[in-house]
Amino acid sequence: MVDRMLRQKEFAAFGLFVIALAGCAGSSGTVSVPIAGGGQIALQKNGSTFKQAENGRVVVTDAGLQAVNFDGKYYVRWTFGIRPKQPTELTNVRVEDVSGASSLLLVNDVAPQLDAGKWKGNAGLMELSTTSLPWFYENTDSARTLRFTVTEVNGQSYVLYQGVLYTPAGKSAIRKSVGQ
Repeated sequence: MVDRMLRQKEFAAFGLFVIALAGCAGSSGTVSVPIAGGGQIALQKNGSTFKQAENGRVVVTDAGLQAVNFDGKYYVRWTFGIRPKQPTELTNVRVEDVSGASSLLLVNDVAPQLDAGKWKGNAGLMELSTTSLPWFYENTDSARTLRFTVTEVNGQSYVLYQGVLYTPAGKSAIRKSVGQ
C-alpha cells in the first residue's frame, strides 16, 4: 500500500515535471525536478535540451544512451564523459540515475583514467524492452536526471546533476537502430 502511494506521488511529480518541460520546450531557464530520496534540484535548460552541468572544476561533456551490437544482439547502454577544467587526478567517478523514487547506480569507477584530458565511462548493457526501460516506450518527452559524484586525489568531492531529454522521435530512432 505504501509502495503504491509512493509510486502515485512519484508519477504525479513526474507529470508536473513533464508539463513544466512542455511549457518551456523552446525556451531557456531553470526547471525544478524531483530526485530520488524526495528532494528537488534545479536544472538549466537551453532551448529543448539541458545545459551541460558544470562547476569550477569539471564539465559534463556526454550523457546519453547508445545502441550497441554485441554478438549479433542489440542492446543500449548509458555513456558518460567529463572534462576537468584544469589538470587534476580523479580517484572516483560515480554516476547514478536519480529520476525515480530510488537511485540506480550506473557507473562507479574507482580508478578513473583521463584520455586526452577527458574521462569516459559506460554503464552495463541493457536489453531495450518495456520491462527494462518502460519510460523509453512512452510516446511523450522523457527526462532523466543523472547525478555525477566526482572525487579528486586531494579528497575534494562534488556533485553535479545532468538532465537528459528524450523526445518520442529520438526514442523511436534509437529503437529503430536496434531493430525494433
